[in-house]
Amino acid sequence: MILGITGNIGAGKSSLSRFLKLKGFPVFDADEIGKSVLQGEAKDEVVKLFGREILNDLGLIDTRKLGTIVFSNYSLLRKLTEITHPLILDRLKRLKSERSQSVVFVEAAVAVEYGWHNFFDGLVVVFAYKGQRMLRAAKRFGLKEALRRDSFQLPYREKLKYADYLICNVSTLLHLKEQSELLAEEILKC
Repeated sequence: MILGITGNIGAGKSSLSRFLKLKGFPVFDADEIGKSVLQGEAKDEVVKLFGREILNDLGLIDTRKLGTIVFSNYSLLRKLTEITHPLILDRLKRLKSERSQSVVFVEAAVAVEYGWHNFFDGLVVVFAYKGQRMLRAAKRFGLKEALRRDSFQLPYREKLKYADYLICNVSTLLHLKEQSELLAEEILKC
């Protein structure tokens, strides 16, 4: 069984993923798979589309530079996802077939936005209030960039329509850990 973990920027998807890993579940990150795809099979096409200025000194795609470009232009983001998402889904399909006898989680912020929720056997939505999320995300990206990235994500009223499990990350990390344990118990009953 492969379960998606989604939620908007700063919701706590990565924290939930860490707690699930501590419980012994394999957890994969769609962003990391995407970065691997960018440096691998999608690299030439992405460089052709965006130019060599997205490369760093080592000749690798600088994902921060690329992110700044695509998160300021929806059309360019769409072009990038048209290249990378089929390749990411191919890797997820392989993962699903290789791990069919176990429970696996995949953290994927854009699962609902791009229809990936249909691929997963279940979807965990991590919720947090916008103010909380922006404070968390601003530490990593800066407030302006966090707000811009958030504007490309669906509001929770849309994501919750597809939730099989809801995690409310509006309190402490200890509370999130307790919810991860309840989720693990529920999943293992299936």
